[in-house]
Amino acid sequence: MPDKDAVDQKTQTPQGQIPQGDQARPSDQTQKNNGMPDEAETVSRHKTTIQGKQVSYDAVCGNIWVETKEVKPAASVFHVDFVKVDESGKSDSTRPVTFIFNGGPGSSTTFLLMGSFGPRRIDTGEVAQGLSAPYQVVDNDYSMLPFSDLVFIDAPGAGFSDVADKAKKEIWSVDGDVAAFSQFIRRWCSKNHRWNSPKYLFGESYGTVRGAALALKMQVDGASLTGVTLISNILDYAHTFSGDDQLYIGYFPTFAATAHYHGKAGAGEDAAAFIQKAREFANGEYSKALALGDRLSSEDLDKVAHDYAQLTGLSEDYVKRNNLRVPMERFSKELLHEEDKVVGVYDGRVTGYDLDPARSEETYAADDAYLDPAYTSACENYLREELGVKDHRLRRGFADFDLGGTEPGKSWNWHHTLPDSSVTKALASSFVPFPRVIDDLACAISHEPGLKVLIGNGWYDLCTPMSQTEYDIDHLGLPKPLRANVALTYYPSGHMIYTAPQALAKIWKDLAAFYAADASQVAQLDERQRLPGAFA
Repeated sequence: MPDKDAVDQKTQTPQGQIPQGDQARPSDQTQKNNGMPDEAETVSRHKTTIQGKQVSYDAVCGNIWVETKEVKPAASVFHVDFVKVDESGKSDSTRPVTFIFNGGPGSSTTFLLMGSFGPRRIDTGEVAQGLSAPYQVVDNDYSMLPFSDLVFIDAPGAGFSDVADKAKKEIWSVDGDVAAFSQFIRRWCSKNHRWNSPKYLFGESYGTVRGAALALKMQVDGASLTGVTLISNILDYAHTFSGDDQLYIGYFPTFAATAHYHGKAGAGEDAAAFIQKAREFANGEYSKALALGDRLSSEDLDKVAHDYAQLTGLSEDYVKRNNLRVPMERFSKELLHEEDKVVGVYDGRVTGYDLDPARSEETYAADDAYLDPAYTSACENYLREELGVKDHRLRRGFADFDLGGTEPGKSWNWHHTLPDSSVTKALASSFVPFPRVIDDLACAISHEPGLKVLIGNGWYDLCTPMSQTEYDIDHLGLPKPLRANVALTYYPSGHMIYTAPQALAKIWKDLAAFYAADASQVAQLDERQRLPGAFA
């Protein structure tokens, strides 16, 4: 629990009681501090049972200012902490602490807060579909609290975090966002006397971009990390935006996994074995065919289209009409088109009715319709009714900027400056138009050989496909002794791995082993199957 002198305002309540009055709420500062609310905290004491053992913890909801060179304060960052305490109410400053964030960019931490490793979570079932209020928030038997304290962070401008208008141009950018998170973490450690704690990062989706770059940035800023967990990864945007052949190769095993789940391919085959077969095809026969381009013979085209169709459930004719390159948006429409359904982008197991069947590409994310209302409602209720947050504003799911825009301060700046020691910077430009952070992650590991990295992906994630992550990790360019610092794990889930109870149980087990391991033991967690052939 933070020292009383470390915060501006704070209330503490006994178990089961909610803080009351203005003490529990940041004050309005519309005319000063660039519109940022005063720093404040609300603390409440709780007990729960995790894996059969009783755990006491403090829940801390508060905000911390961060600055830029020109704007002070530039942002107020909202956080929710869960800190394990002993019978006397004291915390242990030598315990690991994990800083957790969603993606977007510009996303609140609602999904991770309500679905992953906190002491309470929303129960959505194995496949989140057909949900309606009242939503069930239950004690979480897979909380990380037994082996780490937890800090959930809303990105500036999202959730209950705020950002000053004149700071948006800098903070709403790849590098400005990383700098803000680094500063927040360091200030949090100062206020809570946790500089000597083993520090971990946990990032999801775009949070893997932030997490990889932040691992290096924190070293530069004087705060070393013990470990980094990145789930649902996108570490190099180049393939996504260029549409090169690697995009289609990277997506293929996820197409096959989704088709297998819906009974459109691989009937009777084990899911993991079928996915491995698809991985071998994608990196072998399919990759070679795409590389030939227009030189691919008609006979070979027929053969590859046949094999593609057998593994994905699409027709050979459809595959050929797409020149062997089926975009994700078309796959999600085509797989179940005879049923007038689309499959979810975030979770290919989820389906929804197609209101525009004549259109060739999906028009909405079917899974959003089920997930967003459930998680938003549960989070609003949990923060206010159980943790005592008195901010009367609605939480913002995303910061209010245009992802595809170009106007400074009203859009996201995708440019990223590569680290000085990266090979890519030496060969090309130091300033890339879209984030490529495998260089940052490689530099962080090479600068700190004890840094552990756990990479997790869901089989049915059509947003950040697992095989593309494998490609990115294979191109870190690490010296051979350091490659074992990185382990890849896989889950029968979609993008939000923790929403599926079976996957949540597995990732909790993987994380417990990861936190207990040192860098020399991380390779034991790696689940990746090697491809057959001379270069396996």
